[in-house]
Amino acid sequence: MDSWTHIAKRVWHTLPFCDTPATYRYFVVDTELNPLQQAVISALGVPTDWEPLSIDIVESIEEQLVEALAPIKDLFTPENPLRVNKHHIATVHGCEKYHVLNRQAQFAWNINTVRGTIAHKGIELLLNWRGPIIPSEIVDAAITSVAENPRESASDFIISLPAHELAELRGAVVGAVSNFLECFPPVKPQWRPMVEYSASYSLFGGAVLFTSRMDLVLGGPGRKVIIDLKTGRLTPTHRDDLRFYALIETLRSRQAPRRLASYSLDSARLDDEDVTEGLLQSAVRRTAQGTLLIADLVLKTREPEVRPGFQCRWCPANESCEVGMQFLRQLAGEDEESD
Repeated sequence: MDSWTHIAKRVWHTLPFCDTPATYRYFVVDTELNPLQQAVISALGVPTDWEPLSIDIVESIEEQLVEALAPIKDLFTPENPLRVNKHHIATVHGCEKYHVLNRQAQFAWNINTVRGTIAHKGIELLLNWRGPIIPSEIVDAAITSVAENPRESASDFIISLPAHELAELRGAVVGAVSNFLECFPPVKPQWRPMVEYSASYSLFGGAVLFTSRMDLVLGGPGRKVIIDLKTGRLTPTHRDDLRFYALIETLRSRQAPRRLASYSLDSARLDDEDVTEGLLQSAVRRTAQGTLLIADLVLKTREPEVRPGFQCRWCPANESCEVGMQFLRQLAGEDEESD
């Protein structure tokens, strides 16, 4: 049997967030990992040949963004900035009309959106929990924490839920937290976990403001792993969202994160990729193009374009938009041409 030291060294090489071999003894996983947990460790571990991106790359990425957004440099002010987040970028690259309606409408909570919020709060509590790990108790604490916090916009929605809907919400979140415990390796404090981590970056003296809020970040500066925890299925948009996060974190800290990952708690599926120069360049192009489109729509220099897509299902105009209604009919197989 291996000695304790050999076991510790072997485990250290698989862990994603250790800085030096000298610290390996603090990162020993003292419980046996199941196959799902080991798969996460293996996917997010630091390759032996990994090197951080240079500051020259960071500066080049920033120069590309500044140059691309130069046309809107003087169109906004720090007092009334153009605010851009991942949702704005995603929707404007879809249907511009939906983007405008969504931006104008006041956000309304529903069971699906509040489920994700409570699940994230539960995982945040879990990472700092002292005592026996019982998912139902953690979820009850998460629901109470959000419902009794007047600064939480979901508070009123949760309080207004009838008993049966609250019970359904509780059951769904207990399932998500239980899946996290089963599928994700135990998160050590030495990995510097941060839940609901916010980062922002501004241009032109604060006239253009990019904001982001990341579900889970592990690791120190220059080697962070940014993780989006999903309670539903994974989609290509999730990868684009993470690349936006990587861009903002790179520009904010002047150090690129190391890896990105979306993790579905329902299917125990991990979709991950390294942060490379090419990835950041792709993120700059998508973010710059989207920001220019958003600026046009905010300033009303042109009418928004209508582009049908899956967002038509929940668009507020889907009963009056002929393009959207036709798309939904085709999606349901109700508008097929006969042979």
